[in-house]
Amino acid sequence: MKKKNPTIVLVRPQLSANIGMAARAMDNFGLSNLYIVNPRDGWPNKKAESSSKHADKIINKAKVYDHLEDAVSSFDLVIATSNRKRFLKKNIYDSFNTLQKKIRDFKNTAILFGPENSGLSNEDIRLANFLFTIPTYSSNKSLNLSHAVSVISYELFQVNNSSKNNISTLDMDIVSKFELSNFIKFLVKDLDSRGFFKPIEKKTSMIDNIYSIYNKIDLSKKELRMLWGMHKKLKKPPKIIK
Repeated sequence: MKKKNPTIVLVRPQLSANIGMAARAMDNFGLSNLYIVNPRDGWPNKKAESSSKHADKIINKAKVYDHLEDAVSSFDLVIATSNRKRFLKKNIYDSFNTLQKKIRDFKNTAILFGPENSGLSNEDIRLANFLFTIPTYSSNKSLNLSHAVSVISYELFQVNNSSKNNISTLDMDIVSKFELSNFIKFLVKDLDSRGFFKPIEKKTSMIDNIYSIYNKIDLSKKELRMLWGMHKKLKKPPKIIK
C-alpha cells in the first residue's frame, strides 16, 4: 500500500517558533506537506525557519492561505484536533487505532491544528469530518501546538510502518471538500431564501448542524450528483395536471 502523507494545516498560528518546531516534528516522522492559514506574524518568516532546524525544506515549500476553506478544498478527509469541549453534533474520537483506520481509507487527508490561544473555532470545525482529541492526563489537557503536531505525526508514522496496512475497502471516488462545500452553500442559500432559519438567533447553530450531517457521510461523487439532482428537482414548481 502506498504510504500516507497527510497534510498538516496550522490555522492562524500565533508564534513563528511553533510553526518551525511543528515542521521539525513532521520531518522527524516522515511528513512533508504543511499548509499555514493566516499566520499572525506573516510569511515567509525567518524565526519559523530557524526553529525548524533541518526541516527548512518543509518551511520553504509550505503553502499559505488566507482562508481555511481554500486550504482544505482539495481534500476528501479533514480531521480537526481539539481538547476543548465542543457543543457541536460532530463525532469525536480519542483512539489512535480509530484515527489510523480512518486515514487508511482516504486518499487525501488534512489534519487541522488551531491557534495557540483559543484552538479551532466552530466555523473551522464545520469543515471537518470529525474531531480528534489527543488523550491526556485529566488535570492538564492543554498541549503546545508543536507538541500536538509531534504526537499526531508519530501516530501517522506508525500507520506507514504498520504491517496491517491493507488496501482500503472504501470507494475511493469520494467527493472533495470543495465539491461538498459548494453543495452545502447552495443548500443553505436556498433554505435561507425560504425562511428556514428561524428563530434567527439559532441560524448559526442550524448551519453548523447541516455541515455536521453531510460531513458525517463519506459521499461518493455519484451520490453527490444525485443530491444535486434531487435538490434542483425539488426547486422546480410541480407540473399542473389538467
